[in-house]
Amino acid sequence: MIGTQEALWGLLDGMNDAGLAVSLTFGGRFVHGPGFSILIVLRYLLETCDTVGEAIGRLRSLPIAIPQNVTLVDSQRAVTVFVGPDMPLTVAADACAANHQHLPVPEEQERFSRTGERLSAVRAAGTDAAAMLKPPLYQSAYEEGLGTVYTAHYRSGEGRVTYYWPGESWEQSFGDFAAGSRTVTMGEAN
Repeated sequence: MIGTQEALWGLLDGMNDAGLAVSLTFGGRFVHGPGFSILIVLRYLLETCDTVGEAIGRLRSLPIAIPQNVTLVDSQRAVTVFVGPDMPLTVAADACAANHQHLPVPEEQERFSRTGERLSAVRAAGTDAAAMLKPPLYQSAYEEGLGTVYTAHYRSGEGRVTYYWPGESWEQSFGDFAAGSRTVTMGEAN
């Protein structure tokens, strides 16, 4: 498996050698309940599932502690699902996600996060990585919790991923993997 580690052994995103890729975005609602951290669940999905269908089946059976949007891709299918402690798994209209789960986005949330605007922009950008590194998709409001950490372009059929930051990229693949890390400065230096 190739992925972006978070909180010791969880994953923010990743792919396995069967061709399943997963990623997450915060669901935008501040609801908490009993359930698992999505970071552990994403790792579990990549360790136990080969297809989007299998991953959806597993997600349906797991309680998730806070609202999250999970995008799942394999060679046959790409979907985004909404999960959370107060709702059953819901399949989104397309395989794009921002920081909301249902429309219309409340006015206050849109003013703060521009999530509806960013969803429209990500749909328009498609796989254009350069567009992902420009506003409104790339955000630098780190102090408000709205900063972009990186953009990842998974090509699960090729077993390849490229991570992007402004001015830098890093490609990894199952065929040519080089263990390593990157240090990226976010926001303004103090």
